[in-house]
Amino acid sequence: MQNNIVGKRIKKGREKLGLSQAEFAKKVHVSQQAVGKWERGESLPDIFMLSKIGAVFGTNDICYFVGSDGCRCTCGCAECCTNLS
Repeated sequence: MQNNIVGKRIKKGREKLGLSQAEFAKKVHVSQQAVGKWERGESLPDIFMLSKIGAVFGTNDICYFVGSDGCRCTCGCAECCTNLS
């Protein structure tokens, strides 16, 4: 997995929605500083927060966050994605 892929995907999704860090932070109920730390790779959101972030982005596919570009699952469950070769 690429270094800081989760943070890059969060930033890309946030920018695609046209949201500032502060606006995005309000939507997922965290501080703007937390969003900044995720995007810079200084920390990572937990799995429950990834679910909230995914809801804002309109996806429940864990592959979006871990960067599994070749992932073929459509159910959004982590088990399918980790079992792919």
